[in-house]
Amino acid sequence: MNLLGRIFGRRQPESPAAAWLRRRAQAQPAEVVAEHFRAIEAHDLEWILATLTPERARLYSSPTTLDRRRLSVKAARVTRVEPAPDAPVPRAPGYAEQQVLRVEYELELAPGEERRDPTLVEGPQWAYFLLVREGDGKPWLIADWGR
Repeated sequence: MNLLGRIFGRRQPESPAAAWLRRRAQAQPAEVVAEHFRAIEAHDLEWILATLTPERARLYSSPTTLDRRRLSVKAARVTRVEPAPDAPVPRAPGYAEQQVLRVEYELELAPGEERRDPTLVEGPQWAYFLLVREGDGKPWLIADWGR
């Protein structure tokens, strides 16, 4: 809060990342995935990283890596989420609980020269998402995704 806000009792609105950090321990895996897509659509790096495991976040925290991807997305919408316990997804070591979801989603990409990540595809698609947590009361986090 800035000085005038403190003097007059005005609070700055809570950032989406801060709001998510406050409630993420109660979120189920499908909610974490939906939140991740909302964060991507908002181009909010702090919010995106708050949905990921520390190991995954380290891979994407440099602007040259994640900015290319997140700034390429104009709109992102999850259309379906279902458990995929038999999916051929390697598990993440060090987490007591792990769950794989098959996530269907749609991407709308920034047009032409604005598009920074040529590997992204527009339209309906799907991927497996591996979500993990350390135990009861701990948040579910995205450890990996792909096919």
